[in-house]
Amino acid sequence: MNIVRNSGPVQSKIEAALIEIERSLCLSTGIHSIADAEVVATFHAGLDWMKRFVMHPHPHLGRRGAVCPFARPVHEEPALYFCAFDCGDMNFETFIEIMLQVPKVYKRISASFSGRSDLLSLCVFPKGLPAASYYKFIDCAHSILKPIYMTAGLMIGEFHPLSAVRGAHSETIFPLRADVPFFAIRSTTAHDILFIDRESASAGQRIHELECYLGSAGELLPDGEIARIRARIEQLKSQLVSENDPADTVASR
Repeated sequence: MNIVRNSGPVQSKIEAALIEIERSLCLSTGIHSIADAEVVATFHAGLDWMKRFVMHPHPHLGRRGAVCPFARPVHEEPALYFCAFDCGDMNFETFIEIMLQVPKVYKRISASFSGRSDLLSLCVFPKGLPAASYYKFIDCAHSILKPIYMTAGLMIGEFHPLSAVRGAHSETIFPLRADVPFFAIRSTTAHDILFIDRESASAGQRIHELECYLGSAGELLPDGEIARIRARIEQLKSQLVSENDPADTVASR
């Protein structure tokens, strides 16, 4: 019965946040079009960090080129959209429910976007989030949302000032340590293999990510890479079965 009584206020918060997202939606080159000064300041903080850090090389990156080779082309296309919503007094469950609606926003933008679809990106800035909540509302939320977003053919990246995520090519750089918290969403591309099948994830999650990756970016991959990924999926499935085999557990005692 509590769920029924609470569904009204919760739904209202979700709807209010989605209205905020729609009202604040703009290209990164058109931040000046937004009337809300707080939103404008948030967007500028995010974009300034991208221009200062992400769009340039870094000595500790471990490879040549910009920290994110796509950031500058995406911004200049222009194909980078910003949106925001207030989550200062929001509980975690409501926050997740709102973020689960964002793929629909992305798909709607994509349907009317006339530029390069492979560059289309959406950054979502949760306003009013205290630093003590970054680990939960950004890092933990990302781990929950990523498998669902990948099912929809999307990748989601998590950024905030206290990020402890290290670079894919170097342990001495923290590429997701942004000046303000936000999520970046875009279509899955061939190079996303760098961000999936990581040791920190469970075998089940890695299988899911690889299957989604093949479903979304498979047509962009050479036959040899497709075969390698399929073999990797089977390897992980065998590992998963072995880890959950009661006979193996008994034998190891």
